[in-house]
Amino acid sequence: MNTLDRLAFGVNYVPRDQWWNAWLDFDENSIADDLAAIAGLGCDHVRIQCLWPVFQPFPTSVSPTALSRLSSVLDRAHDAGLEVWVTVLNGFLSGWVFRPPWLPRGSIFTDPAAIAAAGLLLRSVAEVVAAHPAGAGIDLGNEPNMLVGFESEPVTRQDLDAWARDLVAAVRTAAPGLPVVLGADHQPWTTDHVGFSPALLANELDITTVHAWPYFSGFLGHFGENNDLAWSIGAYLAQVAAAHQTTPRPIWVQEIGVAPDWLSRISVEDAAERLIRHATSIPGVTALSWWASHDIRPDRGGFAQLEYGLGLLDVNNRVKPVGHRFAEVIADLRQTADRHRTLAPASVALPRRNTADLSFATEWAQRWSNGRPPQIALEPNPPRTPTVLDSVTWSDAL
Repeated sequence: MNTLDRLAFGVNYVPRDQWWNAWLDFDENSIADDLAAIAGLGCDHVRIQCLWPVFQPFPTSVSPTALSRLSSVLDRAHDAGLEVWVTVLNGFLSGWVFRPPWLPRGSIFTDPAAIAAAGLLLRSVAEVVAAHPAGAGIDLGNEPNMLVGFESEPVTRQDLDAWARDLVAAVRTAAPGLPVVLGADHQPWTTDHVGFSPALLANELDITTVHAWPYFSGFLGHFGENNDLAWSIGAYLAQVAAAHQTTPRPIWVQEIGVAPDWLSRISVEDAAERLIRHATSIPGVTALSWWASHDIRPDRGGFAQLEYGLGLLDVNNRVKPVGHRFAEVIADLRQTADRHRTLAPASVALPRRNTADLSFATEWAQRWSNGRPPQIALEPNPPRTPTVLDSVTWSDAL
């Protein structure tokens, strides 16, 4: 996945029996069955989710039981021929918020004790992942920018970037050479909400990740489900991310999916195919991971309704129609994708002071040509206005 010359396809694994409460009610056989079914779709990797309070019940220690169970999941994935990306500091997942109970009021992002605890957990997990043949890399956390809204004190973009840099360093110290990413959602790229800087996301992680949801990003409502552009959100965010990169690096469409609840005119299968083909048409995109592998059992209450039907597989490990389409499309793309990874000759400039919001997305959409999107280029920095000091040489100053 961390190369620019091949496409990887996988899923965000959601255990069919217990969701990620599987870390507590652990059934290794059920997980093995799930992973075998995922591999049967043609996937080469899974992204999995730790639950922060389960893995770190105290700020000064990490649960040995949770780490042992993580090793078991890695074993079973290896048996199925799957690589595993482990997402660690999950305070936000499937619409649920997980805050460590030992941090009732302090800031996750600025409290020194909280940052030290997060570093301890990341180092512990990274050592397990780096030592395992199925271990692909570490994701700091699932959409941690969403937790800003649950902080008791204001948090700035600078705070978030500093938090990320500290924790990336913790992983790299514990496991040199193990790739590390940060799974932020679409908002840092497309809104002015407080979040990680696009510059950090694009340039300071080993792979640039984007979460491309047509509904949550506003693309579906803005363009309408009958408009093919509604399903181009992965292509759009990949282009925005690439524009912020100072040197090219792999781009991972880390989350992409569609809920049946959002559709009334086209099928889930057609929407999924459009999402996948658009996202992988962009040069630099090297991986795509569908959300999710499995539906959530309907008797596991408490989730928003849309969460129950996002899977490619049902709760009995049977392949759904959308799962069959996914398998067909990724098999085709592995053979043909490079023939279609070209952009339209036009380009569109993204002003540095602007976010890539729906207004900019409309401008981008208007410049498509023959089914191909235009390149997005970050507007160059304006030339600096000369000052009196510009004429003073180093020798003059001595």
